Amino acid sequence: MRRSNLHSLYLVTPLTALTVMAACKHEGTALAPITTPPSSGAAAVAGSAAAGSAAPVQGGSGTLAPVPPAGSAGAAGASAGPAAAATAGRSALAAGSGGQVAAAGGGAAGTAGSGAAGSAGDMGAGAGGVAMAAGSGGRAVDSRPFPAISFSGLVTAVELAPVRLAATGIYPARITVGSGGVDNLFAAGGALVASNAETQALRASVQHPNLRIIFTICEGLYRIVAKRSAGIATLADLRGKRIAVPAGTSSNYFLTKMLALAQLTERDITVVNQSPGMGALAADAATIWEPGIQYVSDNLKSDAIEFQKDDQGGEVYRELFNLHATAESLSDPDKRRTIVEFVRSLITASQQIRTDPSVVWPVLTGPTQTSQAVLMRSLAYERFAGTLVSDLLDVLAEEEVWRAQVDGRSPRTRDQLAKLIDDSVLMEASAP
Repeated sequence: MRRSNLHSLYLVTPLTALTVMAACKHEGTALAPITTPPSSGAAAVAGSAAAGSAAPVQGGSGTLAPVPPAGSAGAAGASAGPAAAATAGRSALAAGSGGQVAAAGGGAAGTAGSGAAGSAGDMGAGAGGVAMAAGSGGRAVDSRPFPAISFSGLVTAVELAPVRLAATGIYPARITVGSGGVDNLFAAGGALVASNAETQALRASVQHPNLRIIFTICEGLYRIVAKRSAGIATLADLRGKRIAVPAGTSSNYFLTKMLALAQLTERDITVVNQSPGMGALAADAATIWEPGIQYVSDNLKSDAIEFQKDDQGGEVYRELFNLHATAESLSDPDKRRTIVEFVRSLITASQQIRTDPSVVWPVLTGPTQTSQAVLMRSLAYERFAGTLVSDLLDVLAEEEVWRAQVDGRSPRTRDQLAKLIDDSVLMEASAP
C-alpha cells in the first residue's frame, strides 16, 4: 500500500516518519485490519452536531446540492453523542400503501398517509429492499440491529474522514477498516464495501464488470509542488525536469492534465515512479495525494512553488474518491440494508465535517500518522459533499482514454461505463 498501516483508530501520534511509500491507492498485500468499536468515540466533538439540518453542498463543480438530511437528531444528538444522533433521527422506509413512517430510533416520524401499514409480507420493499414488520397503530419500524461492516481502503488516507467519523457511533455497529481497495471486494472473505479513486475503479472494472460506484466519499484537490531552485517558475518550466509521482494513479492522471495546459506530455519530462512524502525531494517536482504533498511543500519551505489550477483559476482535476460494492451485494436484501445504512451514516458524517472540520481531527491524526497542524492544512484540499457527484460519468468517460492507454487496451464506451454507476443506494439512504 502507499502508506503504512497503524495499530488503532484512536492512536494519536506526534509527527512521525510517514512511510508514504509504495505505489498506489489500490493494490498490495492486505494488512491487519483496524477495528473501530462503536462507542461514544469522539462524542466530545461529534456528539453535539445536529444530524438532520440540510446544508448546501460546499463542493464545487460536479456536486449535487443540497445534501438531503439523514434525519433530524434533535436534542437526542446534542445530549447523548453521535451514537444517539445516528439512531434518533433515522426514519424507517415507507410502510406499504399510505402507511405511517416511524423513526427507527425514536425520532419524530411524519405521517405518510392515513392508511394502515400492512404486514411485513405485504410491504413493497422494492428491488433489494427490506420489508419491515408493522408496529402498533399502523407504524412500520425496522427494529433489527445492523451488523458490523467490513470496509477496505487505504487506511492512512485523509479522504476517509467521513468513514472515521461514522465509526465513532454514527453507524450503529462496528466498522472494520482493512487495508486494500476495490480489488478486495472480489477476494475470498473480502470486504463488503471498499474505497478507491476513480482511476482504480476504471482499472479493476475491466476484470470485474460487476463493480459498482455508489457514493463519493471525498473530492481530493491535487497540486504539483516544484523547486524554484530548479528554475521552475511556470508549468512550461517543467519541460526536461524530473517529477516524482506514483505511476498509474490518480496523481499520475492529474500530472498529465496539468502538463497539457503547457502543451507538454509525459514524453517532455522524466517521470520518477515513487510516492513522495516526508523525506527530502530528490526530483525537481512532485505530485501526490494528501498529506504526502503537504510534507513536500513544508520541507521545501520558501523554495516551493505550487501549481493546481488553469490560467483562469479553474480546477483542472479533482480526485473522486468513491465508495464501491458489487452488484451481487446490492441485490442481496440483507447486505443492501447494511450498505444503505452505512451510506446514510456517511451522509451524516460528511455534513458534520462541512459544518466543523475539527470534528475529525481526533480520529484522523492517528490513522494518517500526521500532526494536527499538517492535517489542518491537508484538509483544505479535500471536499466532503456527502453525495454521488453528478458529473461522475463525464469524468469516467474522459479518463477512460488515459486509463486504457496505461493498461494497454481499448477504451470502453460511455454506455459501458454508465453501468458501473448505481445511484439507487444514495437515493434510498437519502429518503426521509
